[in-house]
Amino acid sequence: MNKSLKLFVTLGIIAAALAAGTWLLIPSGSGTANAALAEYQIEKLTCGSCVSNIESALSSLDGVGSVEVNLTSNRGRVTYDPAEIDSSAIEAAITKAGYPARVRLQLDPQEYNALQEEQAQLGQKYLARIGDRLLARSDFEQIVQQRTGDDVSADQQTQLWQAAWKDVLQRELLLSAAEKNRVVIQEGEVDAKLDELRQGHQGLDQLVVQRYGSMDNFRTRLREDMIINRNIEDHVYAGIDDPRQQQSQLQAWYADLQKETEVIIFDPQLKAVGQGGSGCACCNS
Repeated sequence: MNKSLKLFVTLGIIAAALAAGTWLLIPSGSGTANAALAEYQIEKLTCGSCVSNIESALSSLDGVGSVEVNLTSNRGRVTYDPAEIDSSAIEAAITKAGYPARVRLQLDPQEYNALQEEQAQLGQKYLARIGDRLLARSDFEQIVQQRTGDDVSADQQTQLWQAAWKDVLQRELLLSAAEKNRVVIQEGEVDAKLDELRQGHQGLDQLVVQRYGSMDNFRTRLREDMIINRNIEDHVYAGIDDPRQQQSQLQAWYADLQKETEVIIFDPQLKAVGQGGSGCACCNS
């Protein structure tokens, strides 16, 4: 493999970690202005069937609104009417269903309404928040547009959104981790990498314009790639030379990064395609 291409290949080895579970989203409310929110740490979650079992256990309880469970972080968020039920009763119901739960945090109706108002305002300009990083609506739509052909069906459009969200989510998580470690790439380093790529790929500038729209866009992307890779090299691979051990360490680190980073989707369409998780037979026996 051409060494100049390594920069764009490194991230591929963590793709499997993205299948670990769905991302926790702020629920849309319990259907009442008096809705409260509770978040739970839940044990023994393994697959989509676990989520279905919890949803089923809570569906018969008066006062319970939306239920969303994150298989990656092992957390669930439930909206409820505190006039009809409290968070401890919900905790007990989840535990009784076979998934030991404990309350992590609670928002009373006033606090939850304030949170929803804040997210509604952010949602006018941004699609989601990944850790401390906000995903601009215009940036995401541009990514989707680059992947869209002349004739795209509704199913294909959904698939495009899913693929774009998967890529953006991974990238933003990795950039967020690099920011925490204060990783810096100087402009001169970007220039040197560009020269290296030009030497290894004839007609690179033309290809860049076709794919990224402009060289400035590509420079931004390249700099971010270099920041991500430097963070991985310095803070994940540190002291590990064996490629298989590096891959194992990277996947474990990325799984932890998923669990530690809160992801909140503001846009309903993105929320619909961003939620995933498949069932299996392990919980049904």
